[in-house]
Amino acid sequence: MAELQQDTDKYVELRNINKTYGTFKASNNINLGIGKGKLIALLGPSGSGKTTILRMIAGLETADSGDIIIDGKVVNDVPASKRGIGFVFQNYALFRYMTVFDNIAFGLKIQKKDKKYIKERVSKLVELIGLKGLEKRYPSQLSGGQKQRVAFARALAPNPTLLLLDEPFPALDAATKAQIIADLLPRLAGKTVVLVTHNADEAALADTRIEL
Repeated sequence: MAELQQDTDKYVELRNINKTYGTFKASNNINLGIGKGKLIALLGPSGSGKTTILRMIAGLETADSGDIIIDGKVVNDVPASKRGIGFVFQNYALFRYMTVFDNIAFGLKIQKKDKKYIKERVSKLVELIGLKGLEKRYPSQLSGGQKQRVAFARALAPNPTLLLLDEPFPALDAATKAQIIADLLPRLAGKTVVLVTHNADEAALADTRIEL
């Protein structure tokens, strides 16, 4: 696999990316360009390398060879925490022993924002995602849909320019998924978003769909 998608206004670019796990070739000479402010869907079955691409962009995995470029800069050696990326994981990845408020505030505390800013930013996001009044609840006290909203809010809190979504609607019923999409998609306007999914309906939300 080589040329997947080339956008003339590239904000994210993968050049000749290779990644192998043992004898399994997860990424084979991937070349991919993603335009700024675009919503791109990577569509394919399990094992097609979608999540690996996402994790390499995020800095959670290291490519065996090739370059990853974000906003004109090669970021191969830049740690994940310094890439300015928001990530929504497939299994929510919420911190079990943190409240809704503290989960959303996590990235802001890493950025060393002051307490007043954190409180205002988190309060605004809690209201936007429709969970006002649940700030002191723990993940175990939330429904699947509520957990997903918290995961989105946590990813958006540090105001990333690039948002990576790895199968972000797992095991949610159709009505809940539709409501979350309707509520959250407008919040992503202007951000560069990469959505990994095996669901064609979800991929149809994107500006561009890339099949792996």
